[in-house]
Amino acid sequence: MSAAAKKQPGIPMAPVKSAQLGAIGYDPERQVLAVRFARGATVYHYDGVKPELHAEFMAAKSMGVFFAQRIKGMPFTKFETAPEVERLPADDTEGGAL
Repeated sequence: MSAAAKKQPGIPMAPVKSAQLGAIGYDPERQVLAVRFARGATVYHYDGVKPELHAEFMAAKSMGVFFAQRIKGMPFTKFETAPEVERLPADDTEGGAL
Protein backbone atom coordinates (compact mmCIF):
# COMPACT_ATOMS: atom_id res chain seq x y z
CA MET A 1 0.00 0.00 0.00
CA SER A 2 1.14 3.51 -0.65
CA ALA A 3 2.18 5.16 2.61
CA ALA A 4 2.40 8.61 1.06
CA ALA A 5 -1.37 8.78 0.59
CA LYS A 6 -2.22 7.35 4.00
CA LYS A 7 -2.64 9.33 7.16
CA GLN A 8 -1.26 7.54 10.19
CA PRO A 9 -4.04 6.43 12.53
CA GLY A 10 -3.32 7.55 16.08
CA ILE A 11 -1.83 4.82 18.23
CA PRO A 12 -0.02 6.14 21.32
CA MET A 13 3.58 4.94 21.32
CA ALA A 14 6.01 4.54 24.18
CA PRO A 15 9.81 4.41 23.96
CA VAL A 16 11.37 0.99 24.60
CA LYS A 17 14.83 -0.11 25.67
CA SER A 18 16.13 -1.80 22.55
CA ALA A 19 19.06 -1.26 20.21
CA GLN A 20 16.79 -1.89 17.20
CA LEU A 21 13.37 -0.58 18.25
CA GLY A 22 12.62 2.99 19.26
CA ALA A 23 8.95 2.92 20.26
CA ILE A 24 6.00 0.56 20.33
CA GLY A 25 2.26 1.10 20.50
CA TYR A 26 -0.74 -1.21 20.43
CA ASP A 27 -4.43 -0.81 19.69
CA PRO A 28 -6.16 -3.84 21.24
CA GLU A 29 -9.55 -3.06 19.68
CA ARG A 30 -8.15 -3.15 16.14
CA GLN A 31 -5.33 -5.58 17.04
CA VAL A 32 -2.74 -3.32 15.44
CA LEU A 33 0.87 -3.17 16.62
CA ALA A 34 2.75 0.06 15.81
CA VAL A 35 6.56 -0.05 15.65
CA ARG A 36 9.12 2.70 15.09
CA PHE A 37 12.72 1.63 14.77
CA ALA A 38 15.57 3.25 16.68
CA ARG A 39 16.93 4.78 13.49
CA GLY A 40 14.14 6.40 11.53
CA ALA A 41 10.82 8.14 11.73
CA THR A 42 8.74 5.64 9.74
CA VAL A 43 6.03 3.87 11.74
CA TYR A 44 5.00 0.36 10.75
CA HIS A 45 1.52 -0.98 11.59
CA TYR A 46 1.16 -4.76 11.83
CA ASP A 47 -2.46 -5.92 11.60
CA GLY A 48 -3.86 -9.00 13.31
CA VAL A 49 -1.56 -8.96 16.33
CA LYS A 50 -3.42 -10.76 19.10
CA PRO A 51 -3.20 -9.34 22.64
CA GLU A 52 -1.27 -12.44 23.75
CA LEU A 53 1.41 -11.87 21.09
CA HIS A 54 1.68 -8.21 22.10
CA ALA A 55 2.06 -9.20 25.77
CA GLU A 56 4.80 -11.71 24.88
CA PHE A 57 6.55 -9.04 22.79
CA MET A 58 6.52 -6.52 25.63
CA ALA A 59 7.83 -9.12 28.09
CA ALA A 60 10.54 -10.49 25.80
CA LYS A 61 14.09 -10.55 27.11
CA SER A 62 15.22 -9.18 23.73
CA MET A 63 12.55 -7.22 21.90
CA GLY A 64 14.70 -7.07 18.75
CA VAL A 65 15.09 -10.86 18.59
CA PHE A 66 11.38 -11.40 19.34
CA PHE A 67 10.45 -8.91 16.60
CA ALA A 68 12.71 -10.62 14.07
CA GLN A 69 11.40 -14.10 14.90
CA ARG A 70 7.68 -13.49 15.45
CA ILE A 71 6.56 -10.17 13.89
CA LYS A 72 8.87 -9.07 11.08
CA GLY A 73 7.32 -11.45 8.52
CA MET A 74 3.75 -10.26 9.13
CA PRO A 75 1.99 -7.94 6.64
CA PHE A 76 2.42 -4.26 7.48
CA THR A 77 1.56 -0.75 6.38
CA LYS A 78 4.19 2.01 6.43
CA PHE A 79 3.44 5.54 7.58
CA GLU A 80 5.97 8.30 7.08
CA THR A 81 6.06 10.68 10.01
CA ALA A 82 7.66 14.05 10.44
CA PRO A 83 11.11 13.77 11.98
CA GLU A 84 11.36 14.80 15.59
CA VAL A 85 12.89 18.22 16.11
CA GLU A 86 15.83 18.34 18.47
CA ARG A 87 15.09 20.76 21.28
CA LEU A 88 18.05 22.96 22.16
CA PRO A 89 18.44 24.33 25.68
CA ALA A 90 17.28 27.89 26.27
CA ASP A 91 19.93 30.51 25.73
CA ASP A 92 20.77 31.94 29.14
CA THR A 93 23.46 34.38 28.06
CA GLU A 94 22.73 38.07 28.49
CA GLY A 95 21.32 39.56 25.31
CA GLY A 96 20.90 36.15 23.72
CA ALA A 97 24.33 36.17 22.04
CA LEU A 98 26.84 33.39 22.51
